[in-house]
Amino acid sequence: MAKTRSKGPVTPKTPTPVKAKKSKITKSSSAASSPLVQKTKKLDLKAKKTKETTIEKSNDVNVNVKEEQKSIVATKVAAKAVSELAKFLQRESASTKETSKSDLFAEEDDDESKNLYLQINTKKFYSSKPQFKPKLIQLSHSIYNQDQLKTCLIIRDQLVTTSEQLETLENEDLPTISQILPLKSLKTEYKNFEKRRQLYSEYDLFLVDDALLNLMPTLLGKVFYGNGNNKIPLPIRVSSTSNNKEFSVVTIKNQLDKCLKSTAFLPPMGVNISIKIGSITDTYTQEDLVENLQDALLAFDKESLRSVSLKTSTSPSLPLFYAEKLYDEDTDVIENIKQTKSTKQEIEGPKLSSFEKGLLELGDAEQVAKIIGKKLSTKSTAKSTPKANKVTKSTKKSKA
Repeated sequence: MAKTRSKGPVTPKTPTPVKAKKSKITKSSSAASSPLVQKTKKLDLKAKKTKETTIEKSNDVNVNVKEEQKSIVATKVAAKAVSELAKFLQRESASTKETSKSDLFAEEDDDESKNLYLQINTKKFYSSKPQFKPKLIQLSHSIYNQDQLKTCLIIRDQLVTTSEQLETLENEDLPTISQILPLKSLKTEYKNFEKRRQLYSEYDLFLVDDALLNLMPTLLGKVFYGNGNNKIPLPIRVSSTSNNKEFSVVTIKNQLDKCLKSTAFLPPMGVNISIKIGSITDTYTQEDLVENLQDALLAFDKESLRSVSLKTSTSPSLPLFYAEKLYDEDTDVIENIKQTKSTKQEIEGPKLSSFEKGLLELGDAEQVAKIIGKKLSTKSTAKSTPKANKVTKSTKKSKA
């Protein structure tokens, strides 16, 4: 009996401690693993964030590199050129102050000498015909000081017929417009050369109704359209699209805003183009001038440019860009010249005098052929005549 009692209590005691031990082990392992998991998760999140930031930075760098590759002139090169020109102007102003202290027009000359110009040299002629419509290039920073700017607007006589209409337009407070000239006053009052020069020097900016743009070269002449003149009249829309016979204030304000935020140049019948992009003064920072330079270059194709330089009116030009190839391998210049000569020879007919050309335009074809029939004979008739001679010779032989 004692043996059975001793065996009995042993059997229930053995499984109980085993279960308890297992439960303790599992609890302790879960509790110990939870902070480690959290730490690893935090480390993973930090690693992901660092990777994302590095990827974003690399993307930004790639974007900047691509922009520099697209731009014709690098920003560092343009900034260095602007800083060197500013140093040059400082040295020039210091030397002029020592030599000449009393000059009446010294301040005006100083302001004009600080203007910054972008000089562009193209591979081919920019335009084959003379053009009088300037091209606008929108800039990120305006080249005009609107507080001191005086503009003159030239409009059609149909829009303003009475003095009351002129007064109403002047009372509209259009920005920077100080005078509105109708076409009649431009023909009568400013017909003299001295009056035109006075008008040119009196105002800083000239705006013209786009319907009158073709008349401006004859009315204003070399005073406005000569070489080196920066006050070429800019064409703007004065009337609305719905009604062309009435002056619209809303359209003129929009057109004014567009002109004041942009620079202009006249398309030349040559290779050299000069564009004003600002001035080296306190109103512009170095970054502003570089942005204007890049905006101006966006209007041109890189393959069409030969060289790009930067200068002021008194300083030497600093080179910014030179083309690697002046001509493409596909289009050879000598072959193009040969082709043009051959086409001219084929297209051009017999050389006629002015009297004979007038006869061709006015007279009848039969009468003109009797007078100048020999010159009007084409190459086809000349080629056909020897064939006829050959035929006649063969017929004579056959008869014999």
